[in-house]
Amino acid sequence: MTKELICINCGYKGKPTKVTRGSIFIELILWPIFIVPGLVYTIWRLTTKYFACPKCNATDLIPLDSPKGKKFLKELE
Repeated sequence: MTKELICINCGYKGKPTKVTRGSIFIELILWPIFIVPGLVYTIWRLTTKYFACPKCNATDLIPLDSPKGKKFLKELE
């Protein structure tokens, strides 16, 4: 369960979204044509997921209940 975070890039407060790197289109093309590269690409995509701001897609997220998060939230108000 992901707790609420604040984006220091745009000021969004809330839950982040999970982003998968790469392209599903490329993955679908690689599988039927080249099985080994398709497998490698799929494993790479699944292991490089990250949380990002749903508003600006930045990865500069900090917990709201952390000292830095509280300080940043106070500066926004």
